Amino acid sequence: MTVFGGRRPAWRLWALAVLAVALAAPILVANPYTSRLSQLLFLNVALASAWNLIGGFAGQISFGNSSLFGVGAYATAMLWLAGVPPLLTMPVAAAAAAAYGAAWGWPCLRLRGPYFAIATIGVAEATRIAVNQFDPAGGASGLTLPIEQDAGGGALYVMGAVLALGSVLVSDRIRRSRLGLGLFALREDAQAAAASGVNVARQQVVAFAIAAALTGLAGSYYAQFTLYVVPEKVFGFDLSISLVLMVLVGGIGTVAGPILGAAVYLILEQFVLASLPDIHLAMFGLLLMGIVLFEPGGLAPRLAQAGSGARSLIRRWRRPGGTS
Repeated sequence: MTVFGGRRPAWRLWALAVLAVALAAPILVANPYTSRLSQLLFLNVALASAWNLIGGFAGQISFGNSSLFGVGAYATAMLWLAGVPPLLTMPVAAAAAAAYGAAWGWPCLRLRGPYFAIATIGVAEATRIAVNQFDPAGGASGLTLPIEQDAGGGALYVMGAVLALGSVLVSDRIRRSRLGLGLFALREDAQAAAASGVNVARQQVVAFAIAAALTGLAGSYYAQFTLYVVPEKVFGFDLSISLVLMVLVGGIGTVAGPILGAAVYLILEQFVLASLPDIHLAMFGLLLMGIVLFEPGGLAPRLAQAGSGARSLIRRWRRPGGTS
């Protein structure tokens, strides 16, 4: 399984991940602040992993994933207020986001490079404006959801952990599948991929629909987590920017990159919002430029190189004669 750039036994890595989440749960849930940070981390990991399917694997930089996130959040909010249990709204939120993503992804994915990126910005903004005018969804005021007994507690922690781990597993599975190979071929050279028999249109739409479904699930989780959805927040352009930033920081096109990027982004976000709330978007923009200029591969490949060097050094020490 390719994680940082090398190959690792898949079951060991995922077993360690599940064990770490399970062991940390009692400590993190007991403190409201750490519980909230953990749930934000789970949300970011799920969103970044979903974005990476099309942005990293296929090389199509999307600024429109906030529209899918918002569809998932509003699907859960509206159904919940209509009397449907929130957990049962999650499959509907995923399906609604997947359908909406496929609807606008089919024509937009025929574009490449900056043309696709600009088209996705237009879709996201058009969706935000439309929901702002949609009275059944609360218009610009949004929707306030009922307070649950376990709000912020163990159930939401487990739900977030399952969502994050599931998104990473889906990403890993796609990366090692024929679909993933086709997406990587498309990223390198779309014309050559098509000439080699890759169904470019179908591959992209399938990957985008899967990414949209995961993003819709994340939106549903967000609605249950915050108990308040408003167009300016769930359809905001800053959300789309943060997804690009997380994946680029961690390592675009890798499985571990979105995890690392989500963790780094969460730490920086907490510091920047507390210290520089008025210019936090500018700070994130500077960080994005710095990553692109000085470390375009992200943290995951760099850690892989460091890990390979450490293993090589250990093997040399274990040889007869020490470092010789």
